[in-house]
Amino acid sequence: MTGEMAMHRMGGVPAPIAIGGVVAMIVLSHLILTLHGRRARPGGYAVFDLLRIGAIDKMVKSRAFPPALQAVPILLFLLVIAAGLFGSDHVNIGPVLTWTWWWALLIFVILVSGASFCAVCPWEGLSSLITSFSFTSRIKKIGFEWKWPRRFKTIYAALALFILLTWFELGLDVTRSPVMTAVLGALFVSGAILGALLFERRAFCRYICFVGRIQGLYALFSPVELRPVSKEVCRSCEGKECYHGGDAAVGCPTSLFPGALRENTYCTLCTECISACPHDNLAINVRPFAADLHRKTPFRRDEAVLAVSLLALTSFHGLTMTPFWERLTDMLRVTTGIGPKGVFTLLMAGMLIAPALLFYVTSYAAKRLAGDRSPSTGRIFRGFAYSVIPIALFYHLAHNGMHFFMEGQNIIPLLSDPFGRGWDLFGTANRSYAPWLSLETIWWLQIGLIVTGHLAGVIAADRIARVLFKEKGDAIRGLIPLILTMILYSSFSVWLIAQPMTMRSGM
Repeated sequence: MTGEMAMHRMGGVPAPIAIGGVVAMIVLSHLILTLHGRRARPGGYAVFDLLRIGAIDKMVKSRAFPPALQAVPILLFLLVIAAGLFGSDHVNIGPVLTWTWWWALLIFVILVSGASFCAVCPWEGLSSLITSFSFTSRIKKIGFEWKWPRRFKTIYAALALFILLTWFELGLDVTRSPVMTAVLGALFVSGAILGALLFERRAFCRYICFVGRIQGLYALFSPVELRPVSKEVCRSCEGKECYHGGDAAVGCPTSLFPGALRENTYCTLCTECISACPHDNLAINVRPFAADLHRKTPFRRDEAVLAVSLLALTSFHGLTMTPFWERLTDMLRVTTGIGPKGVFTLLMAGMLIAPALLFYVTSYAAKRLAGDRSPSTGRIFRGFAYSVIPIALFYHLAHNGMHFFMEGQNIIPLLSDPFGRGWDLFGTANRSYAPWLSLETIWWLQIGLIVTGHLAGVIAADRIARVLFKEKGDAIRGLIPLILTMILYSSFSVWLIAQPMTMRSGM
């Protein structure tokens, strides 16, 4: 796409729709808390095991699953690398396929099917292929089996990598650079391969891959889970093949014992445990949305920090594409004399720190309002952080949906000329195509997603407050500052989508 087209903007949501969305959030928040205040903490929930469907059961237990499905993402990934390194700088399928299609649709995939992308991940597929010398087996044949250092068994490394990628993506305008997109992809797969060669199991997936860790938190909201059918069968099992592996499967690659699995955060849906289980005692269930979020405990500090950082960075993505951002950065460059990259770095750091401080102050206020029997401010912060996951997820959907539905059609001419060499393989080159949805439809979709995410966050906050505070009255008082903060932040999300938004690759 030409530089001129890349700077086109999409009009923001009109003020009446934006104001209506904020009013709806305030009114419905009160209504939801009133209704949920009368209900007990949720117990079990109904599920449907997808493995009851014969075709799905046969597919999942096949030795060709998931490698056969990984073949397509691997080929697309290699296409991005080849196009970035050997194609045109101006007309190139690499950035559109990566940032407009994969990065945008990934969040929708997580919403519907949890960490299913991990099951077909091209980086894992290539690293397993290299270490096992097999398309169908994940049993490692070369490499070391070092244990991952205990002190680094957190997800802070993945968070640091996500922050670094965001700096490259937005600070260096990587989304419009075929070469930089290819280089980042090559570096990422190199890290996955190195991790597979050096460490036991999939340490890279578990502790370093930011895509997997983002999926893990968002998958708490997903309606898909992998769980034991009978925990008693798992307890009495002597071999624990689902964990240790067997002749045909490696067992859980992220060091989970599937028989005691209670949440989606670190399960990659690779189905190795299903293949290894001698008792046929594992299920892939469809369940209500946010089931894990409503039952979440314990509250981990590293996950809480990632949740708040996700909220901050998704908002930051939107903010950098608005005219307000351009005015703010121009003003700071003039008044401080700092260069563009320096101003960008300072503002990005501020955007990361401000929400964390806001929610910590909110947690302190909740403790003071709840009284002496309330837990520490740190524990309240760790618990309340999970309630912002739906807010981050649905703003992420609203922002990515805008890009996909307005720019996704740009891939059609590039299918005929992926390297920008003047080809016309399928007769679609040198033509323009209308966006998938009208601008008005996208506005309503965006406001609907943000309101939905806010209300889901309110419900999660109500559930979490009942875990944090022993007395109902303490929980109600402790919720007050959090709900006000959530309304404030969701209103900021609405303000963002009301701004004219710069497109990545033109319209």
